[in-house]
Amino acid sequence: MKSKDNNMKKAFVFDFDDTLATTTCKVEVIYDGHWGRDSIVEELTPSEFNTYELKTGESFSFVQFGQLINPVALPLISLAQEVSQENHNVFILSARPSEAVNPITEFLRSLNIEVKSVICVGGKPINIAKEKRTVLMSIIENHDVVYFYDDDKTNIQEADKLEGLKAVRI
Repeated sequence: MKSKDNNMKKAFVFDFDDTLATTTCKVEVIYDGHWGRDSIVEELTPSEFNTYELKTGESFSFVQFGQLINPVALPLISLAQEVSQENHNVFILSARPSEAVNPITEFLRSLNIEVKSVICVGGKPINIAKEKRTVLMSIIENHDVVYFYDDDKTNIQEADKLEGLKAVRI
């Protein structure tokens, strides 16, 4: 049974892109052309990607998201710094591919934020919002209170289905 006294174990879970930081990384929309020639049709920001619907013959490429290109901290970074300094568990839950774990960790460390874990669920054809919800469920099991911050409406809607979690759309 979870303790409900003043020593509550808290977790703060942050999305990365457009929540804690912005970068100039783009999602490439690829048209699967004939004769083995693919072409980039469009480049999307993370927020544009959230609402883009692929057309016939198109697919996404996330190759730029394995790194951080020109990262800039957003105002919510101050909350991450504060809760990290208070020794609460800080998690990053990103739609980026697993190659981004180290660049994200190093960027946050440069801002004096120590994270318990950077979890990247992207890079494969899955429902990101449901995958994030699954990860959040495992974090909830080990904490009395969990706060989740994300800029994506669908991610927040999935998170809101969970008990023991306070979801905040940024």
